[in-house]
Amino acid sequence: MNRFLQLTGVNIPIIQAGMAGGITTPELVAAVANEGALGTIGAGYMNPESLRKTIQQIKQQTKKPFAVNVFATNLKAFSDDVSGMQAELNKFREELGITSGMDHVQTMDYLLENIEVILEEKVPIVSTAFGLLSKEHILKLKANQVILIGMATNVEEAKQLEAAGYDMIVAQGYEAGGHRGTFHMEKYPNGCDIGLVSLLASIIEAVEVPVIATGGIYSKEQIEGLLAMGAAAVQLGTRFLVAKEAGTADSYKDALIKANDEDTVITKYFSGRPARGIVNTFIKELEQKQVPAMPFPIQNELTKDIRKVAQQQANPQYQSLWAGQRVGSITREETVSAIIQSLSNR
Repeated sequence: MNRFLQLTGVNIPIIQAGMAGGITTPELVAAVANEGALGTIGAGYMNPESLRKTIQQIKQQTKKPFAVNVFATNLKAFSDDVSGMQAELNKFREELGITSGMDHVQTMDYLLENIEVILEEKVPIVSTAFGLLSKEHILKLKANQVILIGMATNVEEAKQLEAAGYDMIVAQGYEAGGHRGTFHMEKYPNGCDIGLVSLLASIIEAVEVPVIATGGIYSKEQIEGLLAMGAAAVQLGTRFLVAKEAGTADSYKDALIKANDEDTVITKYFSGRPARGIVNTFIKELEQKQVPAMPFPIQNELTKDIRKVAQQQANPQYQSLWAGQRVGSITREETVSAIIQSLSNR
């Protein structure tokens, strides 16, 4: 039997990616689970109350297993050295009719509390991005029979995940939309740039645990090819962004539907970490000025009000429109059921 299916208890070797920022509604995660695939809550920025509420709402809609994705990095940060970036961002705020940014920024980290919520709510699967969980967290999750899935963008990261006790590894190719899970920004300032096919083959050779493929996946034919290469499952994000059940803003969905494959770029300007999205005014103007982005999560906090108001105003030019390299294949909004049917042999 497929080891991914055995470990997770799902029926189809497909994962809906844990996209943070309100995309993974209880309706989306539950619908994916009810179709027999693995739905994932993107809990990277969630506080414990919000996470618990989301988990409980999903449980009301499905009895099937689902996962929670967390960031394996400390999000607690403070900076009062933000005037240079704020001066540039204030020009966008003026365009949107919002007040100037503050002269300092502070962010909170809820990982410790969120892991307690995950254990109390008996969530069976946890996936992580941006590194390794601490040894204490891993031991605690494993002691409670939680299956651990970690994101890797090169062989070195995959080996570290396996050595730390992770049960499965996601090989995340350069084609992936949104943030890639590269561990060390000092070593790879723009993320580790290995295409999925090469990365998948090298990670499968290097580790014993099941390997999941992700990055630019959109079709049944692609999935069959990756499974034939030895992937235990695949993970998709962009296809699920246009699901009817997703929390994606209508203006974001519209941008995805209109985009061509050549319209995505990798930028640090929204969050401070390299992420692939559809190019827009926000990215083009900051790239042109070449003002260095602040580190993650400071930059993410600095741009939060701009992204929020742009979404409220249905203005895609100032939103983070994360998308993978095959975004051009997306032509319409679909239900989760229709998406999974198009990707599997059900």
